[in-house]
Amino acid sequence: YGLASVRGCEIVELVDESGKLMNDYTGRVKPDQRGQPEGTLRTLTVSLDAAQYQIDMDAVARDKSVDDVYSSFNLLVRRKPKENNFKAVLESIRDLMNEELIIPPWLHDIFLGYGDPGAAQYSAMDPSAGRLETV
Repeated sequence: YGLASVRGCEIVELVDESGKLMNDYTGRVKPDQRGQPEGTLRTLTVSLDAAQYQIDMDAVARDKSVDDVYSSFNLLVRRKPKENNFKAVLESIRDLMNEELIIPPWLHDIFLGYGDPGAAQYSAMDPSAGRLETV
């Protein structure tokens, strides 16, 4: 008894008993085709951490006495509404930071969280820097 190992994963898909997709964010299911889910059984498709999976499979291949944690496991799903979009927010920030000239230089450090917020106020800006561009 007790906790033997913990692995993380990302939920990719959630379907009901009839196989109808319940969490479609890709547009595959039209809004008018959505309805109440059927039954009480749900099937989750998850994306495992590939690096950890490789480490686990290498350990099983080296030592046959090591248990394969993926052959039988319990899945615990946790969702907090505030953090539900955390990955999407981080991906958006990453994409913005990889683009050229999206954020003006005077806002760049503040946007990343390590600049002085007072420096972005209009009264604190250098008037010789020219006009302000809106984001």
